[in-house]
Amino acid sequence: MLFFPCYEVINVLHILNNLQSIILNNLLTQSKRKEYTLKEVSNHYRENDCWMIIRDIVYDLTNFIKEHPGGHDIMMEYAGSDATMAFTDKPHSKHASRLLQKYIVGELVFEERMYDNMSQELTITEQEW
Repeated sequence: MLFFPCYEVINVLHILNNLQSIILNNLLTQSKRKEYTLKEVSNHYRENDCWMIIRDIVYDLTNFIKEHPGGHDIMMEYAGSDATMAFTDKPHSKHASRLLQKYIVGELVFEERMYDNMSQELTITEQEW
């Protein structure tokens, strides 16, 4: 018979409870997001109204254009379109991925999605700046 100290069992239960809360919160957050079509996103291609799609998530990056380390021009090149390949082809830090979270306005309608966002958050690369 195995014996586990009480504090270890409690610690494991606490970890499992936290994990369950994180997963549930993620599912609820994703289900509450507004859905957009590619056509709707394509209407937001201007400097003062700049949306992009990265891994089926729609971002309003209007206020970030001038802050982007790669410059204004690269951002405008993908305004109103899917920028997944451009984003994943360049190394981005965990910080960059976390920074994007505050710009989420929704996600693509189910029929137009290309990625499985239920199993992966935006963890493009694991590199740090």
